[in-house]
Amino acid sequence: MSYRHQKSVPLVRIRDLITIHYYEIDPDYRFQGETHPFWEMVYVDDGAIHARNGDSDWQALAGELLFHAPDTFHFAEGDGAHFGHIFIISFTSYSPAMEQFRDLKIILPQKMRTLISGIMHEASACYDMEVDGLYPLPNAPKGGDQLIRIYLEQLLIMLYRGLTGHTATPQVQNLPGEMILYLNSRIYGTLSIPELCSRMHYGKTHLSRLFREETGQSIMQYYRQLKLNEAKRLLKEPERTVAEVAALLCYDTPQYFSRVFKEATGLTPGEYRVAVLP
Repeated sequence: MSYRHQKSVPLVRIRDLITIHYYEIDPDYRFQGETHPFWEMVYVDDGAIHARNGDSDWQALAGELLFHAPDTFHFAEGDGAHFGHIFIISFTSYSPAMEQFRDLKIILPQKMRTLISGIMHEASACYDMEVDGLYPLPNAPKGGDQLIRIYLEQLLIMLYRGLTGHTATPQVQNLPGEMILYLNSRIYGTLSIPELCSRMHYGKTHLSRLFREETGQSIMQYYRQLKLNEAKRLLKEPERTVAEVAALLCYDTPQYFSRVFKEATGLTPGEYRVAVLP
């Protein structure tokens, strides 16, 4: 009997682990920033932080995941008001699929957070996460570094599927998580329920029920809140006009944007800017 060998072609392959850290960020902590030739992934485990990625300023809250691509200037620091706890892992990967994560900030779906927990658990058992570099602990469990790579690759593959629409079979896919990823990817665009149904290959009723069970909100309520959160961030940039923010976020007109913003916050965009800018 002859056997056919099926060659495995990894979608994402982690070559080397560079650093693994877990930090508490004081509200007033400041960092000058850095650039390095490898990937860095930051998970906000609790609280909130302010982060810079290239020319972009990010307000990152608990449950959000940030990616800094190789040779991109970046930093994480206190936001002036909250403590933050962050998990950072840096690594090398030359897989073309990694480009999907360049300059990406997303809310990590709840069901994917177990993978982050697995990475943190193995890392704390294998390495001293309070020092620079990777220094194995004396009694580190066998295969711990391999499990870290496996969990990280699994997380990246699941995120890639959600971002690109290449979903798993209906029996195993995390539809609410994939919808959240897709909604995040459309913040600077538009979204319709028929478009989402076509992307997920399910009907409106089924998707709406699953999404509400996971988030407590309707799909469009969640999407509108994502846009409003991004609008608040953009309005903190003094050089941007309200009209520019409205256009970036694909609101039909500045007037419509102002009306939606005031209904949600009680303030016009201009009033909000006066309240938050020094």
